Amino acid sequence: MAKRSDISDKQRPHTLAGRVADLYIDGFRSMTVGRSLWAIILIKLAILFLVFRLFFFPDLLSRDYPTDEDRAAAVRGQLIDRGSQPDRQPTDNQHSTP
Repeated sequence: MAKRSDISDKQRPHTLAGRVADLYIDGFRSMTVGRSLWAIILIKLAILFLVFRLFFFPDLLSRDYPTDEDRAAAVRGQLIDRGSQPDRQPTDNQHSTP
């Protein structure tokens, strides 16, 4: 395998994006311990985004509203209702008078 210094200047990328991509490609290619660490990271992300989503974030809109039009109307109504509410007034203990 040719070392980096053996590669001619003609084959090296000249743009910043090309050099950055070359850096990451070479780094991942020569990685040994990092591969297993990346595998652990990807497995943890899969658990977080796939498994947790199934158990902790059920699809309430499809459960409560049968059609897309009903779901859109419910979301639109919630956005409008929350946007039209006046701001909360501060309680007595949130501000002090001099």
